[in-house]
This record gives sequence, structure tokens and C-alpha cells, in this order.
Amino acid sequence: MSRAVYFFRNIRTKQVLASTEKTLLSKTRLINAQIPDVTLRPTVVRPDHWTPLVVASGFETEEAQRDAFMLMSKPGHPLVPQTDAQKKKYTLMMNKNKRLADMDTIERQVAQLARSLVYMDATKASAIPGNGEGKVKLLWENNEWIRKVEDAGLTWPRWIEHGSLDLKRGNIITNKELRGSAA
Repeated sequence: MSRAVYFFRNIRTKQVLASTEKTLLSKTRLINAQIPDVTLRPTVVRPDHWTPLVVASGFETEEAQRDAFMLMSKPGHPLVPQTDAQKKKYTLMMNKNKRLADMDTIERQVAQLARSLVYMDATKASAIPGNGEGKVKLLWENNEWIRKVEDAGLTWPRWIEHGSLDLKRGNIITNKELRGSAA
């Protein structure tokens, strides 16, 4: 049975959370572990504010799914380091705008996803399905992120396939291959 790691993005704050289940409801431990700064954490997790960003499916065992989740859910760094001009612009921002910029973690989490897959490939991790012969499928809400990662100089491992995430009403996943995913 295929297992998956789900990445959800907040449509208002652009924060990203990873989960091994299709929902984020009542997952305060999940939020506390992934957003270390208390001031940036969402006070309430409203399901209508979170939409799937990407789903990594195809992990063969719970241990592989858990290992992949532990790597992928860590706070990441941007795809491309900030320039001196961008750093100066950030330091001159008002605190309210700095907080909004700090909340926007979409690019950082997509970069962390790509880097963790490259790391798993380099270390021959147990999360790789079938010792590299199987495939982990990344289902994207917006396929533009595939190109952005490649433009930043990262290459996807050969055991990765890309696909589109089918959404109903903006946040309900309707892909047939994910219906049997275990949590």
C-alpha cells in the first residue's frame, strides 16, 4: 500500500506544513515542531485556509514514510541565497512586513523537499522505494515549482516522477492513486 507525505499551504499567510495524513485538523504538535517561532504559528488551524501544495506518494513502508517526513518537514532555506540588496531591503522593512515575509515559507519548504530527496538519493536511504527501482511520485498543485527547483541548480533524483494534483473545491484531493494511501 502506498504511503504519502502531504504539504499544505495557507492561502492567507503562505505558511507550509507537512503531514502524513490528508488533514491538518487537531495537529498542534505538528505545527509546534514545524514552526519554531511562537509568534509565527497560526492561532487556529482552519481547514478552509489550507490547500495541498504537493504530495509525495509511493513510500512502501511506514518507516520509509516516517523517515521521509522527518527530513522533508524540517524548516528549509530559500532555493537561492538572498543578495545583499534583498538583505538590506528586509532589514529596512517595518516589523509587520517582516513578519509577513517570515511567514511565507512556500519556497523554503519546496527547496527542503528537493534537498531532502537529493540527500536520500545520496545516502541510499531506506525511504527510496525498491532500492531505487520504484518511484516516488510528486503530485503538484502548481507544476511551476518543478522548473523553479531545476532553475536553482537542484536536480531531481531519477526515482522521482512528477504529476498534477487534482483538487476539488480548492482543497479536496481527488487523485485516484492517493485514495488508498495509509496514514
